[in-house]
Parts: sequence; structure tokens; C-alpha cells
Amino acid sequence: MPDEFNVYLDFSPDLTFFLQGAGGKTIQKRLSHATTVKDVIESCGVPHTEIGQIGVNGRAVDFEYRMFPEDKVTVAHVDPEVTGGFGLQPEPGEDPAFIADEHLAKLSRRMRVLGIDTCLFPGGSDRELLGEMQRLDRILLTRDRRLLMHRIVRSGYCIRSGNVVQQVCEVIGRFALSNAIKPFRRCPSCNGLLIAADKKALLSRLEPKTCRYYHDFFLCDSCGKIYWHGSHVPKLEAFVADIRRRCGYSEL
Repeated sequence: MPDEFNVYLDFSPDLTFFLQGAGGKTIQKRLSHATTVKDVIESCGVPHTEIGQIGVNGRAVDFEYRMFPEDKVTVAHVDPEVTGGFGLQPEPGEDPAFIADEHLAKLSRRMRVLGIDTCLFPGGSDRELLGEMQRLDRILLTRDRRLLMHRIVRSGYCIRSGNVVQQVCEVIGRFALSNAIKPFRRCPSCNGLLIAADKKALLSRLEPKTCRYYHDFFLCDSCGKIYWHGSHVPKLEAFVADIRRRCGYSEL
């Protein structure tokens, strides 16, 4: 094998977000040793968590394939609705659990409204976040592509949009979450599960008007916050309906 050699990479349109102006063009990489295709792809700025399929010279390969001179690589994003699976990425399971970095607080809250298990990292170093992700065995959500390139990140997603509703739709589509969506079962504040509570046991914690006009209450089994069907609920129901419409699901 020569001391230096060229390889060529083409990325699917959804991955041009990461390519810094190189979208739609074949990227040439000059290598000095037989590195893995995973390392070459990530050197282009695309995290391994975003890759659904890799082809080299027309043949499907995994992340550990070692590059040879003049290899032609095609890289496809994860699209379970089209391919019917997750390709090189782990299956998220029926009730996946997420951890979002501290900059995605709004996304975390909206995910919880939909009943999707999403904890928010309170802040700290990247090492601490990755350690918590690994300890809790959760899927990482972040806008930091470099964070997703760490080898210990088994499953994750780089949020593209700055709009929180679009962010929710991104995550639902990427992880095929239609069956995981069960609105109003989690505490939007802390991610705990909501359980039906006896009104009589809560009287000392309720305002007089709340006691008078509302009868069904729920308690977070983690932080103890009380919920009821108040004036805020129609707005949340409208959000759920909007997500259903945007994501094309007939029911949530």
C-alpha cells in the first residue's frame, strides 16, 4: 500500500448539514495510513450516530472497514420510515430513554409533555455528561456534533433546527417514536411519572379556587408537583395535535 493515497466520499442530502459547504460534491480525502471508514467519515464533520448505511465500491460495510487506495464511499443517513430499520444504528426500543444537554431544556420539556422519557443534564463538563449518559444508558440529544463523535456514544442525535417544535419532530422521525408517544404521563418539570392522587390528601397544598373548581389531580412520583386539568391544558393539547399533524400520525 502506498504511503499516501486518496479516497472519495459522497453523502446523502440529509447529511450536508454537517459538511460546511461541501454538500452535493464528492469529498476527496488524502490518507497516510489504512484508517477505518468511521474515522474518515467523522473527519468530514459527520458523527457516527448520524450514519444509517455505508457502501464502499458498491458493497455494504460497517464502521470498522479499513480504507484502501481509491475507495469510493457512499454514506446514507438514518431514515427508518424509508428503509424500515436503523441500519448501522442501535434499535431504540419500544420505550426509549433520552438525555439532553443543558442547551435543550425546551426540547426536554416538550418531549416530556408527549410522555417520552427525557432527562436534562443540569450542566457541567462534556466528560460528566457522557458519564451520565453511559451510567443511565440513555440516547444523547445535543447540538454539539463533536460530542457525538466520542467513541462511548452508542446512540445519539444532533439536533438541526433552532425551533423547538421542529426539534421535537426531528427526534420523533429519527427514532420512529410514534408508539412511544403517550401524552401527559410525565412531569414536564422533572420527567417523573404522574400518578392519580386523592384530592382529600392534597387539600392543604391547594388554593381555595383550585379546590372549588377541580376534582381530578395527579402527583409527580419524583418531585411531588401537583397537576390538574387547568386553563393551561388546551394549549398543551394544541401542541400535541400540532405534533401529530406535522409528523403525519393519525393518533397519539
